[in-house]
Amino acid sequence: MKDKILQRFGLIILIALAAASFAVPSNWFGNTQVGKFFAEKSVTLGLDLAGGAELDYKIDLSKAIEQNNDSNFENDVDINQIAESVRDALEKRVNPAGVGEILVTRSTFNDEEHVLIQMPPSSNLEEAKANAEQDNRLEFFRENPEGLIGERLKLATILTKELTANNWDTKIKEWQTADKKNTVLNTVSTAKFKDQITDQALAKQLFKTDAGNVVQSIITSQTDLAYTVDESGKLKISALPKKFIGFAKVLTKETVEREKTIPVAMEARHILLGYKGAQRAAETITDTKEEAKAKAEKLLKELQANKAADFDAKAKKLSTEPGADKSGGNLGTFGPGQMVKAFEEAILKQAKPGLIDSVIETPFGFHVVEVLNFTPEKKETVTEPKITYQTFGWDPEQFIWDQTELDGSKLEVAAIGYNEIGNPTVNLLFNAEGAEIFTKLTREIAKQSNDGACGEKQACRLGIKVGGNWRTRATVKEEISGGRAQISGGYSFEQAKKEADSLNLGAIDAPVSLAGQMTIQPSLGKAQLDSSLKAAAIGLIATMLFMIFLYRGPGVIAAGALLLYVGIYVMLLKIWPASLGGPIVLSLAGMAGIALSVGLAVDGNVLIFERMREEIKNGNTLHKSVDLGFERAWTAILDSNITTLVSCIILFNIGSAMIKGFAITLILGTLLSLFTAVTVTRTLLHTALLWKKTHKISFWTKK
Repeated sequence: MKDKILQRFGLIILIALAAASFAVPSNWFGNTQVGKFFAEKSVTLGLDLAGGAELDYKIDLSKAIEQNNDSNFENDVDINQIAESVRDALEKRVNPAGVGEILVTRSTFNDEEHVLIQMPPSSNLEEAKANAEQDNRLEFFRENPEGLIGERLKLATILTKELTANNWDTKIKEWQTADKKNTVLNTVSTAKFKDQITDQALAKQLFKTDAGNVVQSIITSQTDLAYTVDESGKLKISALPKKFIGFAKVLTKETVEREKTIPVAMEARHILLGYKGAQRAAETITDTKEEAKAKAEKLLKELQANKAADFDAKAKKLSTEPGADKSGGNLGTFGPGQMVKAFEEAILKQAKPGLIDSVIETPFGFHVVEVLNFTPEKKETVTEPKITYQTFGWDPEQFIWDQTELDGSKLEVAAIGYNEIGNPTVNLLFNAEGAEIFTKLTREIAKQSNDGACGEKQACRLGIKVGGNWRTRATVKEEISGGRAQISGGYSFEQAKKEADSLNLGAIDAPVSLAGQMTIQPSLGKAQLDSSLKAAAIGLIATMLFMIFLYRGPGVIAAGALLLYVGIYVMLLKIWPASLGGPIVLSLAGMAGIALSVGLAVDGNVLIFERMREEIKNGNTLHKSVDLGFERAWTAILDSNITTLVSCIILFNIGSAMIKGFAITLILGTLLSLFTAVTVTRTLLHTALLWKKTHKISFWTKK
């Protein structure tokens, strides 16, 4: 028993030393590493005591106003409600934990709705700006393959009725301004010959068009990879290829002489003898690799003997290549890179018509090959046109997606998860309405997939955007119930956490833009702070003297516990971690919460000491009186503290920033007062009883 009491007493001494280290001025430790450490830890003061900064955000209500001014009264919205929801969303973003004493209020200026964010010096201003302005809209889209068909019809109408060579630049600028994110403008200012253009379908249309004219066909293509090579030979990519659907214009066109390389042209036929396990081998093939090779070598000797007179007949009868029974194995004319490497190398090595004198092995099997024609590579001077041109278009991907009614407003919570291969994901849980919509949506997409709407062997997709950027476009083959979805956007753990946190903040109903920023002065100032601290100190000392006068020895112990309470509270204010929403910002309202919690601590001691007096008068031993006093006072102490905590939680959830500041300090103080008034005081009383002089009744109460 004695050992346990001493162990608890030792722990309380350690806590007291730690609390005192944070509570005393840091200059007590001098210019040492310890002094520098404690100097960095300070109580964070609120706007009313230390001033801070004010951010003025203008709410863009133009879309809502336009919606209210149209002829459709059914889609009218409440401007005031939107402005209030924007204020609520901004407050949640810049002060998510609610302990930052950040004031977020609405303001009207020249008939414009604004939100003012006032922040104490401890707040990270740049982080607050980023959080306030971030676009975290969560949007769901379903694939609609027919959307691109409709868009082609629109573009065809524009091409025939609106777009001309004269207004090309004007229209391009207009379209870019309207949708910069999804448009692609590419200017090829270095003249190219036809064979130098990667997309030969595009080249064909361009070279049919005269200089200065718009190509009279809808163009579906992609831009080329753009790169530079520095002096050290290092390749630097400046732009990746981008797909587009749109228009093209020939800028210049001139005919010049050039030395042109005509690549080698080859014509050949072959007989393929596949084997079980070879690429594209039919299931009916049973020959082993060795058997197929032996058959091919035997076949080559037979054809060499009759100078390939019956090559066509043998190919139609023996070749395992699909379609050889009709083509006779004839591959037609082809150029470099069109056949597998071993096949092409053998023809290039022979470089003349005739049977190749050895069997050629490829992943498809063994080939007996006859070269029918071979035209070597050559150079010749030709006269050909070359052009510069410009293309403009839109990302075709955007036209095959229809936005759905499922969005961030139906999200219950977003959390980090992992997929089947262990990569971080963002898991979404919808509310009841969202779960119903999501189930119906996946059911409809699955039906599309089964009906072949997106291709005979391809399932239709469900797409998710966050902040206007694609995160995932996943195929859906069956209905997904349960109201859960997953975003697997190639996240790292940190990125997934940031994305989930962002989604949990909620989207803003209307865009906001920073209209101004200014420094604000404290409404109370240093003099008011000093007088408040002085009053708090006087009140604390008076309370301690009252307890000592009224309860003698236990009063001294209660005073010590109260000092420990103050020390621990100051320590917590200085070290409260950011992971728990810190720092706790102390305003005058927060100081009131601390003062009230001191009263709760004293009230607990009064209840305990009165019960102890009663037990002593009833003739119980001192140790037993201490234990019974705590046991019989505990119910009343617990009830009063729970009532206080419940009230504080309600205030924290519905109150303004100032009220939340009062609530959080009172919650912390209430929990701390339970520790000091009950655990600490009880341990100190039992420790005092280990000293015989404390066994006198006069130590505990008046005679």
